[in-house]
Amino acid sequence: LTNEGSSELLVQEFNNLAGSLDGVTGILQEAVMRTRMLPVGNLFSKFNRVVRDLSRTLGKEASLSISGADTELDKNLIEAISDPLMHIVRNCVDHGIEPPAVRERIGKQAAGTIELNAFQEGNSIIIEIIDDGGGIDPEKLTGKAVEKGLITAEHAEALSRSEQLSLIFMPGFSTAEKVSDVSGRGVG
Repeated sequence: LTNEGSSELLVQEFNNLAGSLDGVTGILQEAVMRTRMLPVGNLFSKFNRVVRDLSRTLGKEASLSISGADTELDKNLIEAISDPLMHIVRNCVDHGIEPPAVRERIGKQAAGTIELNAFQEGNSIIIEIIDDGGGIDPEKLTGKAVEKGLITAEHAEALSRSEQLSLIFMPGFSTAEKVSDVSGRGVG
């Protein structure tokens, strides 16, 4: 072989080895990622007791329905969303689910339902939290925003329903008469 042929052979062998190394590295990376994945049901299951205990404390009736418990998330992500999910579930019981007498008066079952759903959509994991409570009253939000001087009455009248609901995201905004230790500042 000539020096040129020898060099080409070395380059080809190097490229083959580099390709093999890249493949092995990819397999190792995937294996490491798999070990970090945990089913979201491990997180969701602790909310059953929260809903049960908080319902009893507040004189409400609510149950928790979980779907997609086998959906897997990275361990660090599960840790990162644990507290925010807890806050949202507590808000569902405190602000979303009405007392049994109110629910029956408006034609609902006495016990409310909170759903925790996890599912994959494309490359994303979606986590839904749904309650069958009364929802957010846009008129109440608008009234509180005017009362607190955050917007004028004229501005309030011009708001669409979507804009009224967006008021809830204003810093420090609350509809609660008093802040409770159950769900914070009371935005519902």
